[in-house]
Amino acid sequence: MREMIGWPGGCGDGIFSPGGAISNLYAMLIARFKMFPEVKEKGMSAIPRLVAFTSEQSHFSVKKGAAALGIGTDSVILIRCDERGKMIPSDLERRIVEAKQKGYVPFFVSATAGTTVYGAFDPLVAISDVCRKFNIWMHVDVSILPLIHNNPQ
Repeated sequence: MREMIGWPGGCGDGIFSPGGAISNLYAMLIARFKMFPEVKEKGMSAIPRLVAFTSEQSHFSVKKGAAALGIGTDSVILIRCDERGKMIPSDLERRIVEAKQKGYVPFFVSATAGTTVYGAFDPLVAISDVCRKFNIWMHVDVSILPLIHNNPQ
């Protein structure tokens, strides 16, 4: 698969996933490990209170993943969306600043390309700029259904 993607010499790593919900869990797991590799041996009590961010239109699996990983559903902060269901990057930035002021550690942002209800695509470039500014892992939950529906060829 790595060679098919075109990575030089087949370098890289990856995992196959049976679906979107587990993919979101994997993404959160990887983001947590990237920021705090010691969690593998020492557990959640060895790291600060983490917070994740996702839009109010995101898939339920983001909160389920936080519960499964011991981060807790209360640590998933929902970001406002515009009238078309797209995450508002300025609200994301505001909520990140608020979380940091409370002493929490923002570690993960889940953007969406094809929300469940609207089929909306979050403004990924603007969200990535915010994530880069605060050194936060950005994940994009992609649904192919809106792509197929909107582009039937």
